[in-house]
This record gives sequence, C-alpha cells and structure tokens, in this order.
Amino acid sequence: MPMLPAERHAIILKEVAQQPAISIRALTEKLGASRETIRKDIEQLAGENKLNKVRGGATQIRTEEPAVEMRAATNPKGKARIAQHVLDKIPNGASVIIDNGSTTLAFARLLREFRTDLSVCTNDLTIAELLGPVTRELTILGGRLDVKENATFGSAAIENLSRFRAEFAVIGAGGLSGKALFTDFSRDAADLRHLMLEHAEHGFVLADSSKFSVVGQVVMRRFPASTTAVLDTEPPAEVMAALLEKAVAFEIA
Repeated sequence: MPMLPAERHAIILKEVAQQPAISIRALTEKLGASRETIRKDIEQLAGENKLNKVRGGATQIRTEEPAVEMRAATNPKGKARIAQHVLDKIPNGASVIIDNGSTTLAFARLLREFRTDLSVCTNDLTIAELLGPVTRELTILGGRLDVKENATFGSAAIENLSRFRAEFAVIGAGGLSGKALFTDFSRDAADLRHLMLEHAEHGFVLADSSKFSVVGQVVMRRFPASTTAVLDTEPPAEVMAALLEKAVAFEIA
C-alpha cells in the first residue's frame, strides 16, 4: 500500500535532520515513490519552512551552528587547503583582522608557524591566545562573550573595530547556498564580519564544502569589491551559478 503524504513527509524530514543534504534520487529509493512525487513533497515542506529546496534534493534549515570544536573536526583537509591558499597572500609584517571560526583558526595556526612581525586584530579569544606570543601587536575586540564560540560580539565589538584598519581581513560564513549566497546564524556575527571586510584593503571569506547548501537565518550583505571568497572545492551547480550571477569573486584552493 502506498505511503500517505504525511508518512513520506515525516521520513523526509527525519532524513534531512540526520544529514546536511539529501538527494531526490536517494529519497525515491528509500520511499519507493516517483521523482515527481518526492519533488512535490519537497516543495510543500519548503513552503512550510521545514527544509530548504535545492537543485536535485533538499537541505536542512539550521537555526544555529554546531560548537566551534565540532566544526573544527569537520572537513579538516579542506579547511587546511583554504588556510594555506590565504596564507600565501599574506606577507610578513602585514596587519590582519581575523574573524572567529574553525577555518579562520586553521589559518591562524599557519600564521603562527610561517609569518612574523604581524599586527593582528581579532574577536576570537582562542586565536588571540595562539597568536599573542608571535605578533608585533595584538588587538582583542571587547564585547559580549559567546562562550560556545569563545569570541566576542555585539555593539562594543563593532565600536572597537570601527577604530581599526588593516591590510587584510579573513572571515568565515555560516553557509553558502544558491538560494541566498552567504548567510550567517546571527545578526551580530554577520554585522561584525561585514565591518571587518569594510575595514580592510583586501578581504577573504573562507567557506569549506561543509558550508555548501547550508542556509542561516541572516543573509550577509554584499561584500566590498576587494573581497574574494575562498572555497576548498568546486561548489554545487546552483551555488556556482549564484556566485557568477552576483559577480562574487572566488577562488578554489
């Protein structure tokens, strides 16, 4: 006996909750339904804001990011490639604004090992502790402490940053999708990251493949023209199309 729509929907939502993305093909095999039926199910669930519809499948809607320690254990090789790619563009003696996050932390570890005489500004306390002993000057942005991120945010952090300028800014992002391009999980994080890019001569947005097709609640504002997104692998077709359509500069590490 064929499943009722409500039964299929429950299984689809369970599958999406257990993995970042799932394809229509995988769902047709699991549910024994046609591609057209699954496509309509996904459209209905997306309309109810229970998942994100993407080309060829669906992704989960996240309301928050996993803790930074958990993110650091996801795709470490891809994050290391991105970190090395950006490091090659940073000379000794440079001034750098560094955002909090797992990929920016991978970048900071390389900075500590291979660059000297740096001036660093960061809201990430882990990065500050890591780079403090080897920098010419270290500025920690004061603000509200997010314990899960071990980083500062809010109006005080933004006010502190408004007085600081640098040659380079290296930031992260919550998600990268064809639907909304770069997104974040809080207004505070998105605003601080955008200001970091505005206060640098050259900006880099780091997004490894674990961020592909992830959609946060906050859409990040259009990046300054001096900004380049750095990815660890070619993104899905819908993400690539959105990057090209919006003329976002990007490089693949």
